[in-house]
Amino acid sequence: MTTPRDLLFVSLDVPGTRPVEQGDLSLALAGAELVDLLSAESVSLDGERILPGLVPATGDRLLDEAGASLVGEAPYETVEDWLWRRGRGL
Repeated sequence: MTTPRDLLFVSLDVPGTRPVEQGDLSLALAGAELVDLLSAESVSLDGERILPGLVPATGDRLLDEAGASLVGEAPYETVEDWLWRRGRGL
C-alpha cells in the first residue's frame, strides 16, 4: 500500500504551522486506502457510493483489511461514511 505510506511519511516529514491531529491523519489515511482500492479496481464509485468489486488478496495486510471492510450489499456505503468508519481504526 504505497499511497497511505507516502502520506504518512509526508505528514511526519514536513513541518507545518500547526501539527497534524490524529483525526485528520486517520481520515487522510482512510482516503489513501480508498485511492489504492480504486487503483486496484477493487472498488468503483456510483455517485457517492462505494461499489465493491473483486477484492483479491494483495499481500498488504492493511489494504486487505480495507477491502474486507467494504459493505457488500445494497445500499452500499457512502464514501463519507466509509472514511469515518475506516478512519477510526487507523
